[in-house]
Amino acid sequence: MKSIFIKDKNFIPLPEPVCAAVGNFDGVHLGHQKLIEECKRHGYKSAVLTFYPHPSVFLKKIPNYPLVTPLEHKVDILSRMGIDYLIVVEFNDDMADMPKEEFIEYMKFMNIKSCVCGYDFTFGRRAEGNISDLREVFEFYEVKKFVFDDVRVSTTYIRELISIGNVYEANRLLGRHFSIRGKVKFGTQQGRVIGFPTANIDYKNYFLPETGVYFVNVKFEGILYLGMCNIGHNPTFNFSYNKRVEVNIFGLDADIYGDEIEIYFVQRIRNEMKFENVNDLIKQLKIDKAMCLELAGDMNYTK
Repeated sequence: MKSIFIKDKNFIPLPEPVCAAVGNFDGVHLGHQKLIEECKRHGYKSAVLTFYPHPSVFLKKIPNYPLVTPLEHKVDILSRMGIDYLIVVEFNDDMADMPKEEFIEYMKFMNIKSCVCGYDFTFGRRAEGNISDLREVFEFYEVKKFVFDDVRVSTTYIRELISIGNVYEANRLLGRHFSIRGKVKFGTQQGRVIGFPTANIDYKNYFLPETGVYFVNVKFEGILYLGMCNIGHNPTFNFSYNKRVEVNIFGLDADIYGDEIEIYFVQRIRNEMKFENVNDLIKQLKIDKAMCLELAGDMNYTK
C-alpha cells in the first residue's frame, strides 16, 4: 500500500485511475471493511480516501478528540487489507469551506474514476453534498447499511459499546479485538511492590473503555501475552483525576519502559473498586488473575 498525504490543493495526482472507498473509517469496522472490499471489485486499482484530523476534531474544536483508531493505527490496519493506495487529506479551513462541486473536482484530479460510499455519506461545505451528487459524476457504488446479527454496524454504536465496557460485543462488530497502542511510561510502581507489576501506558487520544478491570492480550516485540488491565483513577492508592491505563502482563518480567505495547481487550471482568487496605486489594487481584486465566482456557488461548 502506498500512502499519500495531501495538505492543500497543490498535489500530484495518482499515476493510475482508482476506485476509492471514501469516508472517515474510524474503527475500520465490519461495515468499513465491506466498503473497502467493494472498491477492489471494479477493474481499477483500489484506494481509500480519508481525512486527518477527523472532521469532528476540526469542526467542533475538540482538542485530543478520542478515536477508536487514531491515524497511525488506522493506517496499519488498512495496510493489511490489500489496498493499493491510501489517500489522507488534511481537513482544514479550506476543506471545511469547500463547496460540493469543488470537492468533486478535487476527487477527479486525484485520478478517482470510481468511488464507493456508505448510503449516508455527505461531503462539502455544511455537508451539502451526498451520494446523489457523486453518482452523477463517477462510476458509483453505494453500500447499504451493514447489519451483523441484526445490529446495524456503525462507529457511533461501537463507541457506545466501548464506553460501557462491552468490549466483547464491540469486538464482534469491529471484526477484531479493540486495541490500544502506547509507550510504557513511569508510574507509581505500587503494583510491583504488591507483586502485580503493571505497565502504565501513554494512550494519547484513544477512546477508552469504561473504567474497570479487563481480561486482555498484550503484544510486545511480536509476542502475545495474557494479562489483565485496569482502566481508571486508582481510587485505593495514588488517586489520579485523569484515567490511567495499566496492564499486568502475565509471564513477562522485563524492563519495558519506553517501549511500545498493544493491548487487545477481550472481556470486562469487574468494576474498578476502592479497597480498605492493601491485603484486600491483593486478594482481589489474585481472584482477577484466576478469572482471566479461566477465560483464557475457555477461549482456547495457548499463552
